[in-house]
Amino acid sequence: MFSKNTSMFMIASVATVMLFSVASSEEAFAHGGQVVSFTLPNGDQRFITIIMGHSNEPTRAQEAGKWSGEHNMELFISDTRTKLNLAEADLKVDKFYYKNDRQYNKAVEKGFKPLVKDADVGGVHGDPGHYYARQILAQPGIYGYHVTGTVDYFGVMDVPIDVKAICRDAPDGGSAFNNPSWFGGFGCTADIDDGKFPAKGKKSNHNNDDKDD
Repeated sequence: MFSKNTSMFMIASVATVMLFSVASSEEAFAHGGQVVSFTLPNGDQRFITIIMGHSNEPTRAQEAGKWSGEHNMELFISDTRTKLNLAEADLKVDKFYYKNDRQYNKAVEKGFKPLVKDADVGGVHGDPGHYYARQILAQPGIYGYHVTGTVDYFGVMDVPIDVKAICRDAPDGGSAFNNPSWFGGFGCTADIDDGKFPAKGKKSNHNNDDKDD
């Protein structure tokens, strides 16, 4: 069995590798994660990796006729060493939402309170180790999640799950909300019109430029 110091070093090393892996593919897969250490009944130590974010990144809020806003909270759970997926879990999620930085900063001072409690998290059919909490993001803003429950470790034991993180564009990067062992991150939700160019109401100077010639 590993010593406590060795265990902490291994967790930190695995997290660092996962962080670089997530960062290298972040444009296509904007998720973060957490490595969980646990001890088997025979005394051996194992690790599982939990990756969390939104489906179909980058996220955009629902707007009639433009975008459905369907961005499920999703998890990928696997054995850290073998990369084998863990396909049986009993999970719930508390959901947090803050309209802007001011609301988030107020929650940092007074405490984070979920907007939705104990929402179901279910497995994705035909994709072992992949889990969804289905939802439509109705408004732009700062979204966070606290997932709790257990996952079956290959029939040997149920491993407790406790993952908590908020989107990385929160004012402090989510440090006041996230679990200390969280790494990487997922994006906050924007208005679908934010990406328009030129922005609505901005007039082109093309005709004026012609007159100046």
